[in-house]
Amino acid sequence: MSGAEPPTIAVDTASVAALERIGRLDTHGHAVLSVYVDLDPSRFPTPGTRMSQIGSLLEEAHRQAGDRELERVARWLETDPEAVRGAHGLAIFSSSEAGVLEAVRLPRPVTPLAVVDLIPWLEPLAAEISPGEWGVAVISRRAARLLRGGPDRLTQFALIEDDLYRRHSQGGWSQARFQRGIEEQVAAHVRRVAERLLRAHLRARFSDLVIVCSGELRPLVERELAGELSGRLAAILDSDLEHASVERIARTVKPAIERAEDDRERALIARLQQGLGTGGPAAAGLDEVLSTLEQERVATLLIPERGALSAGRCPICGRLSTDGGATCPLDGSRLVEVDALAYAVEEAVRQGADVVTARHQSQWLAEHGEIAAALRW
Repeated sequence: MSGAEPPTIAVDTASVAALERIGRLDTHGHAVLSVYVDLDPSRFPTPGTRMSQIGSLLEEAHRQAGDRELERVARWLETDPEAVRGAHGLAIFSSSEAGVLEAVRLPRPVTPLAVVDLIPWLEPLAAEISPGEWGVAVISRRAARLLRGGPDRLTQFALIEDDLYRRHSQGGWSQARFQRGIEEQVAAHVRRVAERLLRAHLRARFSDLVIVCSGELRPLVERELAGELSGRLAAILDSDLEHASVERIARTVKPAIERAEDDRERALIARLQQGLGTGGPAAAGLDEVLSTLEQERVATLLIPERGALSAGRCPICGRLSTDGGATCPLDGSRLVEVDALAYAVEEAVRQGADVVTARHQSQWLAEHGEIAAALRW
């Protein structure tokens, strides 16, 4: 590879505009290699360790992508290290046949991924920049738009289009057979959309999911949603939004998701109330919650939408203390003030616990120390 000229590449920073621009790339039906690289300095501190990771990713995609595709990506990474300086992650989209080679610098580490498809894989990029965890799918008989975001904004991360045979009116047995063929293709299209939604959910979980489709498609959608997704389903709405603006889609789905959020918060608070009242598996207040996190007992963490809780963290043992002391009671090290909410969320996620933000029942949480948890035991 050393004798070839390095390819020209457009490097962008992670933003909604970058995601939308890459989503509009026209590859004329040619395959696209999408590569997500983790540049976290704590895991990949040197160029050698980063290139080793990249080599493994490209090897993973080798069965689907040709040598030319892999070479141009690897050559750019080797010859232009300054392009990724300061980034904690990198997304690369390459299609040599279509003349496409783009990169996006990510502000946070990303799960390494390499995949070849007919469209760029934007789910991990959307999860990095979208301000929320709602998932939305607008599904018609031949197309689907997949979006992620929250109450302030949705971001479209995939457009799935499947060609169907045109309807005809010859009648007779051939017409019936032709119609069955179309319905089978529609079912396959819905299945493909459900699979793509599940992949997006497994990479960055949706808190709630809304499907927008016609009543005709609803039975197909309900049948194809996997357990992971059906458990997050807030509503299936009968509306024609295939060509609607993202803003209109957001306005349409917002009431359904807010109802689901309110119901979930009320159910969780009822569970917490019962546990707190009977000495059962529940904790409230920062001291109690931090203690149960240390014991890895938290099943669901309830946090405020806006709030600030601080604690002292020992730089030696990592223990958090809320007693107001200046030193760690275990080793005497001077404590450093940290964001206790951020720490609690990070720990809960690491332990596989759910995290619920109290957007509708904030008063109860304020009365119980601004943080609470339902426990495993």
